[in-house]
Amino acid sequence: MKSLKLSALSVFTLAGLSFGTVEGTHYSVRYVKEFPSGVAFAGTGKGVIEGKVVYVGKRKLKNRRKLITKDKEVCGRGYKIDRVYEISEKGGVKNAVVFVEGLKVKARKDAKLVQERCEFLPRVVVLTTGSTLEIVNNDATKHEANGVQDFETIFQLSQPKKGMVNRVTLSKPGVVEVTCNIHGWMKAWAVVVDNPYFAVTDSGGSFRIEGLPPGEYKLKVWHEGLGERTMTVKVSPDRPAKVVFELR
Repeated sequence: MKSLKLSALSVFTLAGLSFGTVEGTHYSVRYVKEFPSGVAFAGTGKGVIEGKVVYVGKRKLKNRRKLITKDKEVCGRGYKIDRVYEISEKGGVKNAVVFVEGLKVKARKDAKLVQERCEFLPRVVVLTTGSTLEIVNNDATKHEANGVQDFETIFQLSQPKKGMVNRVTLSKPGVVEVTCNIHGWMKAWAVVVDNPYFAVTDSGGSFRIEGLPPGEYKLKVWHEGLGERTMTVKVSPDRPAKVVFELR
C-alpha cells in the first residue's frame, strides 16, 4: 500500500477540541465534530433526462456472503451480504450512477457515508469535484475508512469512537473505493464527477436528471459489477429525454 504524500499538516486546539488539517495532491481532510452541509445546486435549464438502467445479460448474478469475524456484539453474527447486484424482478439495476460526461460545471454537491452495524450506508454516493465526502461512525466500535482511487490510497481515517465525523474534500474525478481496514466485508463507492448533472438509480433502476440547458450530451452509466456504457442524448426544454441503458 502506498503511503500518503502530505504537503501540509496543522493541528490546533479550541475550547478543548482538537482540530487538524491534512492536505495532499487530490484531497484534503479536516477533522471536526460538526460542520454545515454543502449548498445544493439548482440547475438553471429546463431540460430533463429520465430513464432506466436494466440488466439484460444471461449470466447468473450472485452476491457473496462474507463471514463476520470480529466485533460481533456490534456487527452482528453470521454473514454480511456483499450487495454488488440488486436487480428487480423486471431487471432494474439499483445503485448505478448516471451522469453527463465531458461537461464541467462548478457546483458543490457533498455526500455522506454512515458506518452503521459495520456496513457503509448508502452503498453508492456521488459528489462533484472539490466537494466534501462526510464519513460518520455510528457504531460503538472502531472503524478505519480507507479510500482508494486509481490504485492509490488517498485517505485513511481512524474513527475509534461512536459519533466521530470526518470530512474529505475530493478534487479528482473518478471512482473511489471505500473499505474498512478493520472489518474486511465493508465496502462503498464514492463517484466524483465534474458537474452536478447526475443520479443514482433506485430499486427499480429508474433515474431522473434535471436542470440541463437544451443541447446534446454524452450520458454515461457506471455500475460496480456491470461496468460502464455511454450514449448520446438530445435534451430539449419541451419534454423529458427518455433513455434506457442495457447492461450485460
